[in-house]
Amino acid sequence: MADQPRAGFPFSSASSGEPSAAPGQVTTTAGSGFPGMSPALPVTALSASETVAHVTRPRAAGTRTTSPRAVAAAPAVSPAVNPGTRRKGGDTLWERVRFEVTDAVTSGALSERLIRASADVEAPITTGRRIVVLGTAGGAGTTTVTAVLAKLLGSIRQESVMAVDATDQSGMLLQRLGTATAAPLSVLIQQFRTQPVRTLPDATANAAACGNQVFAAARTDVRAMADSPVPLAEWTDVSSTLSRFMAVTVVDAGASPLSRHAGALLETAHAVVLVSPPGEERALPGGDRALRLESVRNTLAEAFPNVQQVAVTVHSRQQMHSRLEGRNPAGNLLPFDRHLAGGGALQLSRLGSRTRIAATEAVGRALLAANRA
Repeated sequence: MADQPRAGFPFSSASSGEPSAAPGQVTTTAGSGFPGMSPALPVTALSASETVAHVTRPRAAGTRTTSPRAVAAAPAVSPAVNPGTRRKGGDTLWERVRFEVTDAVTSGALSERLIRASADVEAPITTGRRIVVLGTAGGAGTTTVTAVLAKLLGSIRQESVMAVDATDQSGMLLQRLGTATAAPLSVLIQQFRTQPVRTLPDATANAAACGNQVFAAARTDVRAMADSPVPLAEWTDVSSTLSRFMAVTVVDAGASPLSRHAGALLETAHAVVLVSPPGEERALPGGDRALRLESVRNTLAEAFPNVQQVAVTVHSRQQMHSRLEGRNPAGNLLPFDRHLAGGGALQLSRLGSRTRIAATEAVGRALLAANRA
């Protein structure tokens, strides 16, 4: 998809700035590896409750791997966790036992799902992909999904990933990614507009390193609840520049899918992940929280026909997961997970087994959708 902005849905007032073309020229391909494991370690057996080994895939013609310095430029950063506080894992003891038994009875079917999902995440790409995460209601889990997408993409692909919190001061993406470093997006935009950006260190000089090959920036200088959409011209420039050095850019766009702010971010997106709470697709009209998922999808499809859509539902209650799991043949549910529900810094090693599978499948669908754009 070209980096030229596309026509979006009509807004009540015009977006600020004029779009400017800044075509990206990077050619990247998927790396290898799997979260929490070194790509150099051979794997001789699969464990149902642990991370499954990475899958090596042939590289498509005309693609190249990321420069070694791209990997070296992202030092491992341990999330800031209070030493006196023991973080809970995603699974309870009963859930771990149930997973092991189910995997054994089904001859490793759950482990096979994880291997296939990881292969989708490792799919070759020719240019940097841009994925926008939008919530259809406040509290749907947009920031959590953005953090999971960024961490899994960086860990599995072993390529640089940029996570952008495009909301405001109230955004929690940087904390969820485990960094206390302030990385204002406005500083990054100013650098890209006034200084040459020739290498990955140049592109990440004003971004926070979050580990797992993930870098991040946020609109920390925008007051909470302020009606301040990102300028279209500025976002077009910065997103095009990031695509030259990042395999994937993941953007937390907040929970206003039909706003001018969301429209500016979607202008240069390849795919959008729509996050909704359970049951919202059956809600009646009557407010922001009652926007039906299907209605939002149809509106965005008309306004941005080239942006591929992926739907994800995040469960916040364990009983809702067990009750609704059988009603979702498409597999777009992210099950309840104690680690995700606890807030704080995301640690992939503490995700529950079923959560790891569902999240990896969601990341694979999002990347495949972005590749189709």
